[in-house]
Amino acid sequence: MSSQFSVVIIDPDQMSRDSILAKLRPYSDSITVAGSVDNFTEGASAIQRNAPNVVFLGVDDLQKGVKDVQCITLLYPRVSVIACSSRRDSEWILALMRAGAVEYLLRPIAQEELKQSLQKVSRFLFSSPAHETPSGRIIAVYNPIGGMGTTTVAVNLAAALAEEGTKVALVDLNLEAGDVATFLNVNPAYTLSSVTSNVERLDANFMMSVMTRHPSGPFVLTEPLEVDEAVSITPDQVQRILEQLRGIFSYVIVDCVGQLAGCNLAILNSANQILFTTTLSLPALKNTKRYLCAMAAKGLGSDRVKLVINRHTPRADIQVKDAEKVLGRTVYQAIPNDYAAVVDSINKGMPVVKLSPRSAVAKAILGLAEQLKQ
Repeated sequence: MSSQFSVVIIDPDQMSRDSILAKLRPYSDSITVAGSVDNFTEGASAIQRNAPNVVFLGVDDLQKGVKDVQCITLLYPRVSVIACSSRRDSEWILALMRAGAVEYLLRPIAQEELKQSLQKVSRFLFSSPAHETPSGRIIAVYNPIGGMGTTTVAVNLAAALAEEGTKVALVDLNLEAGDVATFLNVNPAYTLSSVTSNVERLDANFMMSVMTRHPSGPFVLTEPLEVDEAVSITPDQVQRILEQLRGIFSYVIVDCVGQLAGCNLAILNSANQILFTTTLSLPALKNTKRYLCAMAAKGLGSDRVKLVINRHTPRADIQVKDAEKVLGRTVYQAIPNDYAAVVDSINKGMPVVKLSPRSAVAKAILGLAEQLKQ
Protein backbone atom coordinates (compact mmCIF):
# COMPACT_ATOMS: atom_id res chain seq x y z
CA MET A 1 0.00 0.00 0.00
CA SER A 2 2.47 2.59 -1.18
CA SER A 3 -0.01 5.11 -2.59
CA GLN A 4 -1.13 7.82 -0.21
CA PHE A 5 -4.82 7.90 0.65
CA SER A 6 -6.99 9.05 3.52
CA VAL A 7 -9.61 7.53 5.80
CA VAL A 8 -12.35 8.74 8.12
CA ILE A 9 -13.60 6.58 11.02
CA ILE A 10 -17.24 6.92 12.13
CA ASP A 11 -18.04 4.58 15.01
CA PRO A 12 -20.01 5.10 18.25
CA ASP A 13 -17.87 2.42 19.91
CA GLN A 14 -14.72 4.10 21.26
CA MET A 15 -12.90 0.78 21.70
CA SER A 16 -13.57 -0.01 18.07
CA ARG A 17 -12.29 3.41 16.93
CA ASP A 18 -9.17 3.06 19.04
CA SER A 19 -8.60 -0.45 17.69
CA ILE A 20 -8.84 0.71 14.07
CA LEU A 21 -6.49 3.64 14.76
CA ALA A 22 -3.97 1.29 16.37
CA LYS A 23 -4.12 -1.13 13.47
CA LEU A 24 -3.72 1.69 10.93
CA ARG A 25 -0.57 2.98 12.66
CA PRO A 26 1.83 0.61 10.81
CA TYR A 27 0.64 2.14 7.53
CA SER A 28 1.09 5.77 8.56
CA ASP A 29 3.49 6.37 5.67
CA SER A 30 0.71 5.68 3.14
CA ILE A 31 -2.55 6.29 5.05
CA THR A 32 -3.74 9.55 6.59
CA VAL A 33 -6.52 9.49 9.20
CA ALA A 34 -8.58 12.56 8.31
CA GLY A 35 -11.08 12.13 11.14
CA SER A 36 -12.23 9.77 13.91
CA VAL A 37 -15.68 10.56 15.39
CA ASP A 38 -18.46 8.86 17.31
CA ASN A 39 -21.52 10.03 15.34
CA PHE A 40 -22.68 10.28 11.76
CA THR A 41 -23.31 14.05 11.78
CA GLU A 42 -19.68 14.84 12.64
CA GLY A 43 -18.56 12.08 10.31
CA ALA A 44 -20.46 13.58 7.37
CA SER A 45 -18.79 16.92 8.05
CA ALA A 46 -15.37 15.23 8.13
CA ILE A 47 -16.09 13.57 4.79
CA GLN A 48 -17.19 16.87 3.26
CA ARG A 49 -14.09 18.69 4.53
CA ASN A 50 -11.47 16.06 3.74
CA ALA A 51 -12.82 14.02 0.79
CA PRO A 52 -11.37 10.73 2.10
CA ASN A 53 -10.91 7.65 -0.04
CA VAL A 54 -12.21 5.27 2.64
CA VAL A 55 -14.75 5.52 5.45
CA PHE A 56 -14.84 2.96 8.26
CA LEU A 57 -18.48 2.97 9.42
CA GLY A 58 -19.42 1.30 12.70
CA VAL A 59 -22.87 -0.29 12.50
CA ASP A 60 -24.85 -1.34 15.58
CA ASP A 61 -28.33 -0.84 14.07
CA LEU A 62 -28.88 -2.38 10.64
CA GLN A 63 -31.58 0.02 9.43
CA LYS A 64 -29.56 3.08 10.41
CA GLY A 65 -26.40 1.55 8.98
CA VAL A 66 -28.07 0.99 5.62
CA LYS A 67 -29.28 4.59 5.52
CA ASP A 68 -25.84 5.92 6.49
CA VAL A 69 -24.10 3.87 3.79
CA GLN A 70 -26.63 4.98 1.18
CA CYS A 71 -26.18 8.60 2.20
CA ILE A 72 -22.38 8.47 1.91
CA THR A 73 -22.34 6.66 -1.44
CA LEU A 74 -25.01 8.95 -2.88
CA LEU A 75 -23.30 12.21 -1.88
CA TYR A 76 -19.72 10.99 -2.31
CA PRO A 77 -19.76 8.23 -4.96
CA ARG A 78 -15.96 7.85 -5.04
CA VAL A 79 -15.74 7.05 -1.32
CA SER A 80 -15.38 3.37 -0.40
CA VAL A 81 -17.34 2.46 2.74
CA ILE A 82 -16.09 -0.38 4.94
CA ALA A 83 -18.82 -1.44 7.37
CA CYS A 84 -17.70 -2.66 10.80
CA SER A 85 -20.00 -4.55 13.16
CA SER A 86 -20.12 -7.14 15.91
CA ARG A 87 -22.90 -9.05 14.13
CA ARG A 88 -21.80 -12.24 12.37
CA ASP A 89 -24.96 -12.30 10.29
CA SER A 90 -25.31 -12.91 6.54
CA GLU A 91 -28.45 -10.72 6.46
CA TRP A 92 -26.45 -7.76 7.75
CA ILE A 93 -23.60 -8.36 5.30
CA LEU A 94 -25.95 -8.60 2.32
CA ALA A 95 -28.05 -5.57 3.32
CA LEU A 96 -25.05 -3.31 3.87
CA MET A 97 -23.38 -4.51 0.68
CA ARG A 98 -26.51 -3.81 -1.33
CA ALA A 99 -26.62 -0.36 0.24
CA GLY A 100 -23.14 0.31 -1.15
CA ALA A 101 -20.55 -0.90 1.38
CA VAL A 102 -17.55 -2.52 -0.30
CA GLU A 103 -16.39 -4.53 2.72
CA TYR A 104 -17.82 -5.91 5.98
CA LEU A 105 -15.40 -6.38 8.87
CA LEU A 106 -16.27 -8.16 12.10
CA ARG A 107 -15.36 -6.55 15.40
CA PRO A 108 -12.87 -6.89 16.92
CA ILE A 109 -11.17 -6.35 13.58
CA ALA A 110 -8.19 -8.60 12.98
CA GLN A 111 -5.01 -6.96 11.69
CA GLU A 112 -4.80 -9.24 8.64
CA GLU A 113 -8.45 -8.66 7.68
CA LEU A 114 -7.96 -4.91 7.93
CA LYS A 115 -4.84 -5.13 5.78
CA GLN A 116 -6.61 -7.21 3.11
CA SER A 117 -9.54 -4.79 2.99
CA LEU A 118 -7.26 -1.79 2.59
CA GLN A 119 -5.30 -3.54 -0.12
CA LYS A 120 -8.50 -4.29 -2.02
CA VAL A 121 -9.83 -0.74 -1.94
CA SER A 122 -6.46 0.84 -2.72
CA ARG A 123 -5.19 -1.57 -5.38
CA PHE A 124 -6.24 0.49 -8.36
CA LEU A 125 -6.94 3.80 -6.67
CA PHE A 126 -4.28 5.65 -8.60
CA SER A 127 -3.66 3.14 -11.39
CA SER A 128 -4.66 5.26 -14.40
CA PRO A 129 -5.91 8.71 -15.44
CA ALA A 130 -9.65 9.20 -15.12
CA HIS A 131 -10.12 9.84 -18.84
CA GLU A 132 -7.75 7.20 -20.19
CA THR A 133 -9.22 5.34 -23.17
CA PRO A 134 -10.08 1.74 -22.25
CA SER A 135 -7.60 -0.63 -23.85
CA GLY A 136 -8.44 -4.09 -22.52
CA ARG A 137 -9.89 -6.81 -24.73
CA ILE A 138 -13.20 -8.51 -23.95
CA ILE A 139 -13.33 -12.17 -24.95
CA ALA A 140 -16.72 -13.88 -24.69
CA VAL A 141 -16.90 -17.69 -24.49
CA TYR A 142 -20.38 -18.50 -25.75
CA ASN A 143 -22.83 -21.26 -26.59
CA PRO A 144 -26.61 -20.81 -26.69
CA ILE A 145 -27.66 -24.06 -25.00
CA GLY A 146 -24.91 -24.91 -22.52
CA GLY A 147 -23.22 -28.22 -21.89
CA MET A 148 -20.51 -27.45 -24.45
CA GLY A 149 -17.72 -26.55 -22.04
CA THR A 150 -17.89 -22.77 -22.05
CA THR A 151 -16.99 -22.62 -18.36
CA THR A 152 -14.07 -25.03 -18.77
CA VAL A 153 -12.70 -22.94 -21.63
CA ALA A 154 -13.35 -19.58 -19.92
CA VAL A 155 -11.80 -20.55 -16.57
CA ASN A 156 -8.71 -22.09 -18.12
CA LEU A 157 -8.27 -19.37 -20.73
CA ALA A 158 -8.37 -16.72 -17.99
CA ALA A 159 -5.72 -18.60 -16.00
CA ALA A 160 -3.59 -19.10 -19.12
CA LEU A 161 -3.66 -15.38 -19.94
CA ALA A 162 -2.98 -14.29 -16.33
CA GLU A 163 0.78 -14.79 -16.52
CA GLU A 164 3.76 -12.47 -16.05
CA GLY A 165 1.66 -9.87 -14.26
CA THR A 166 -1.05 -9.61 -16.94
CA LYS A 167 -4.29 -8.34 -15.40
CA VAL A 168 -7.16 -10.67 -16.28
CA ALA A 169 -10.80 -10.57 -15.18
CA LEU A 170 -13.09 -13.60 -15.32
CA VAL A 171 -16.81 -12.76 -15.26
CA ASP A 172 -19.59 -15.33 -14.96
CA LEU A 173 -22.49 -13.96 -16.99
CA ASN A 174 -24.28 -17.28 -17.32
CA LEU A 175 -27.12 -15.76 -15.34
CA GLU A 176 -29.27 -18.89 -15.16
CA ALA A 177 -26.74 -21.54 -14.21
CA GLY A 178 -23.26 -20.12 -13.70
CA ASP A 179 -20.51 -22.47 -12.53
CA VAL A 180 -17.33 -20.41 -12.34
CA ALA A 181 -17.46 -20.27 -8.53
CA THR A 182 -17.80 -24.06 -8.40
CA PHE A 183 -14.97 -24.67 -10.88
CA LEU A 184 -12.63 -22.46 -8.86
CA ASN A 185 -13.90 -23.45 -5.42
CA VAL A 186 -14.53 -19.87 -4.35
CA ASN A 187 -17.30 -18.56 -2.12
CA PRO A 188 -17.00 -14.78 -2.52
CA ALA A 189 -18.79 -12.32 -0.28
CA TYR A 190 -19.69 -10.22 -3.33
CA THR A 191 -21.13 -11.30 -6.68
CA LEU A 192 -22.33 -9.74 -9.93
CA SER A 193 -25.49 -8.48 -8.22
CA SER A 194 -23.29 -6.56 -5.74
CA VAL A 195 -22.09 -4.55 -8.73
CA THR A 196 -25.41 -4.11 -10.54
CA SER A 197 -27.03 -2.82 -7.35
CA ASN A 198 -24.32 -0.12 -7.23
CA VAL A 199 -23.97 0.52 -10.95
CA GLU A 200 -24.16 4.32 -10.53
CA ARG A 201 -20.89 4.40 -8.58
CA LEU A 202 -18.78 2.18 -10.79
CA ASP A 203 -15.09 2.99 -10.85
CA ALA A 204 -11.86 0.99 -10.72
CA ASN A 205 -11.67 1.26 -6.93
CA PHE A 206 -15.18 -0.12 -6.43
CA MET A 207 -14.79 -2.91 -9.02
CA MET A 208 -11.59 -4.20 -7.47
CA SER A 209 -13.15 -4.20 -4.02
CA VAL A 210 -15.85 -6.67 -5.06
CA MET A 211 -13.70 -9.03 -7.14
CA THR A 212 -11.96 -12.12 -5.78
CA ARG A 213 -8.35 -12.90 -6.76
CA HIS A 214 -7.97 -16.61 -7.45
CA PRO A 215 -4.58 -18.25 -6.79
CA SER A 216 -4.38 -19.16 -10.49
CA GLY A 217 -4.21 -15.44 -11.36
CA PRO A 218 -7.55 -14.02 -12.58
CA PHE A 219 -9.76 -11.62 -10.66
CA VAL A 220 -13.18 -13.27 -10.52
CA LEU A 221 -16.70 -11.83 -10.52
CA THR A 222 -19.18 -14.66 -10.01
CA GLU A 223 -22.83 -15.10 -10.91
CA PRO A 224 -25.60 -13.87 -8.52
CA LEU A 225 -26.48 -16.27 -5.72
CA GLU A 226 -30.24 -15.86 -6.09
CA VAL A 227 -32.31 -16.45 -9.23
CA ASP A 228 -34.37 -13.31 -8.62
CA GLU A 229 -31.19 -11.21 -8.57
CA ALA A 230 -30.17 -12.60 -11.96
CA VAL A 231 -33.54 -11.83 -13.50
CA SER A 232 -33.28 -8.14 -12.56
CA ILE A 233 -29.91 -7.60 -14.33
CA THR A 234 -30.27 -5.49 -17.48
CA PRO A 235 -28.28 -5.31 -20.74
CA ASP A 236 -27.32 -1.70 -19.95
CA GLN A 237 -25.86 -2.75 -16.58
CA VAL A 238 -23.90 -5.55 -18.24
CA GLN A 239 -22.48 -3.20 -20.87
CA ARG A 240 -21.44 -0.62 -18.27
CA ILE A 241 -19.71 -3.26 -16.14
CA LEU A 242 -17.80 -4.66 -19.10
CA GLU A 243 -16.69 -1.22 -20.25
CA GLN A 244 -15.45 -0.45 -16.74
CA LEU A 245 -13.54 -3.74 -16.60
CA ARG A 246 -12.05 -3.06 -20.04
CA GLY A 247 -10.43 0.05 -18.57
CA ILE A 248 -8.83 -1.90 -15.72
CA PHE A 249 -7.78 -5.26 -17.16
CA SER A 250 -5.77 -6.34 -20.18
CA TYR A 251 -8.24 -9.18 -20.79
CA VAL A 252 -11.85 -9.64 -19.65
CA ILE A 253 -13.01 -13.25 -20.13
CA VAL A 254 -16.80 -13.68 -20.04
CA ASP A 255 -18.58 -17.02 -19.65
CA CYS A 256 -22.03 -16.70 -21.24
CA VAL A 257 -24.77 -19.14 -22.24
CA GLY A 258 -28.31 -18.59 -23.54
CA GLN A 259 -30.37 -16.98 -26.24
CA LEU A 260 -29.01 -14.39 -28.64
CA ALA A 261 -30.86 -11.54 -26.95
CA GLY A 262 -30.91 -9.31 -23.87
CA CYS A 263 -27.79 -9.47 -21.72
CA ASN A 264 -26.10 -11.99 -24.01
CA LEU A 265 -26.43 -9.67 -26.98
CA ALA A 266 -24.97 -6.83 -24.90
CA ILE A 267 -21.99 -9.07 -24.03
CA LEU A 268 -21.39 -10.16 -27.62
CA ASN A 269 -21.69 -6.63 -28.99
CA SER A 270 -19.12 -5.45 -26.42
CA ALA A 271 -16.70 -8.30 -27.14
CA ASN A 272 -13.58 -7.92 -29.25
CA GLN A 273 -13.57 -11.68 -29.81
CA ILE A 274 -16.27 -14.35 -29.41
CA LEU A 275 -15.25 -17.98 -28.94
CA PHE A 276 -18.25 -20.05 -30.05
CA THR A 277 -17.66 -23.31 -28.21
CA THR A 278 -19.25 -26.50 -29.52
CA THR A 279 -18.64 -30.24 -29.96
CA LEU A 280 -18.49 -32.61 -32.94
CA SER A 281 -21.97 -34.10 -32.65
CA LEU A 282 -24.80 -33.72 -35.13
CA PRO A 283 -27.19 -31.87 -32.74
CA ALA A 284 -24.41 -29.52 -31.59
CA LEU A 285 -23.30 -28.73 -35.15
CA LYS A 286 -26.90 -28.17 -36.24
CA ASN A 287 -27.39 -25.57 -33.48
CA THR A 288 -23.99 -24.08 -34.20
CA LYS A 289 -24.86 -23.48 -37.84
CA ARG A 290 -28.19 -21.86 -36.90
CA TYR A 291 -26.60 -19.51 -34.41
CA LEU A 292 -23.60 -18.60 -36.52
CA CYS A 293 -26.01 -17.49 -39.24
CA ALA A 294 -28.10 -15.55 -36.72
CA MET A 295 -25.01 -13.88 -35.29
CA ALA A 296 -23.77 -12.92 -38.75
CA ALA A 297 -27.15 -11.30 -39.44
CA LYS A 298 -26.59 -9.15 -36.34
CA GLY A 299 -23.18 -8.03 -37.51
CA LEU A 300 -21.20 -10.64 -35.58
CA GLY A 301 -19.28 -12.23 -38.43
CA SER A 302 -16.26 -14.49 -38.79
CA ASP A 303 -13.86 -11.61 -38.08
CA ARG A 304 -15.04 -11.63 -34.44
CA VAL A 305 -16.63 -15.05 -33.98
CA LYS A 306 -14.12 -17.91 -33.78
CA LEU A 307 -15.06 -21.57 -33.67
CA VAL A 308 -13.67 -23.67 -30.81
CA ILE A 309 -14.27 -27.43 -30.84
CA ASN A 310 -14.35 -28.87 -27.33
CA ARG A 311 -13.94 -32.53 -26.27
CA HIS A 312 -12.32 -33.37 -29.57
CA THR A 313 -11.58 -37.05 -30.18
CA PRO A 314 -9.34 -37.74 -33.21
CA ARG A 315 -11.05 -41.03 -34.07
CA ALA A 316 -14.63 -39.76 -33.79
CA ASP A 317 -17.09 -40.33 -36.64
CA ILE A 318 -17.23 -36.58 -37.31
CA GLN A 319 -13.86 -34.96 -37.93
CA VAL A 320 -12.80 -31.32 -37.73
CA LYS A 321 -12.65 -31.08 -41.53
CA ASP A 322 -16.27 -32.34 -41.71
CA ALA A 323 -17.40 -29.63 -39.27
CA GLU A 324 -15.56 -26.96 -41.24
CA LYS A 325 -17.26 -28.08 -44.44
CA VAL A 326 -20.74 -28.10 -42.86
CA LEU A 327 -20.31 -24.77 -41.07
CA GLY A 328 -18.31 -22.97 -43.72
CA ARG A 329 -15.88 -21.85 -41.01
CA THR A 330 -12.32 -22.71 -40.12
CA VAL A 331 -11.90 -24.18 -36.66
CA TYR A 332 -9.87 -21.72 -34.59
CA GLN A 333 -8.85 -24.27 -31.95
CA ALA A 334 -9.68 -27.89 -31.15
CA ILE A 335 -9.48 -28.87 -27.49
CA PRO A 336 -9.03 -32.61 -26.88
CA ASN A 337 -11.29 -34.68 -24.69
CA ASP A 338 -9.47 -35.23 -21.39
CA TYR A 339 -12.26 -35.95 -18.93
CA ALA A 340 -10.09 -37.19 -16.09
CA ALA A 341 -7.78 -34.16 -16.07
CA VAL A 342 -10.64 -31.65 -16.29
CA VAL A 343 -12.73 -33.30 -13.55
CA ASP A 344 -9.67 -33.53 -11.29
CA SER A 345 -9.05 -29.81 -11.80
CA ILE A 346 -12.67 -28.94 -10.95
CA ASN A 347 -12.62 -31.11 -7.82
CA LYS A 348 -9.46 -29.35 -6.66
CA GLY A 349 -10.64 -25.85 -7.61
CA MET A 350 -7.61 -25.18 -9.81
CA PRO A 351 -7.64 -24.71 -13.62
CA VAL A 352 -6.15 -27.64 -15.51
CA VAL A 353 -3.61 -25.31 -17.20
CA LYS A 354 -2.09 -24.79 -13.74
CA LEU A 355 -2.77 -28.21 -12.19
CA SER A 356 -1.71 -30.35 -15.16
CA PRO A 357 0.07 -28.02 -17.61
CA ARG A 358 1.50 -30.93 -19.60
CA SER A 359 -1.88 -32.53 -20.27
CA ALA A 360 -3.25 -32.43 -23.82
CA VAL A 361 -6.20 -30.26 -22.84
CA ALA A 362 -3.95 -27.75 -21.03
CA LYS A 363 -1.59 -27.50 -24.02
CA ALA A 364 -4.54 -26.83 -26.34
CA ILE A 365 -5.92 -24.04 -24.14
CA LEU A 366 -2.46 -22.52 -23.75
CA GLY A 367 -2.27 -22.58 -27.54
CA LEU A 368 -5.65 -20.83 -27.70
CA ALA A 369 -4.35 -18.14 -25.36
CA GLU A 370 -1.29 -17.61 -27.55
CA GLN A 371 -3.47 -17.16 -30.63
CA LEU A 372 -5.60 -14.57 -28.85
CA LYS A 373 -2.51 -12.58 -27.86
CA GLN A 374 -1.56 -12.05 -31.50
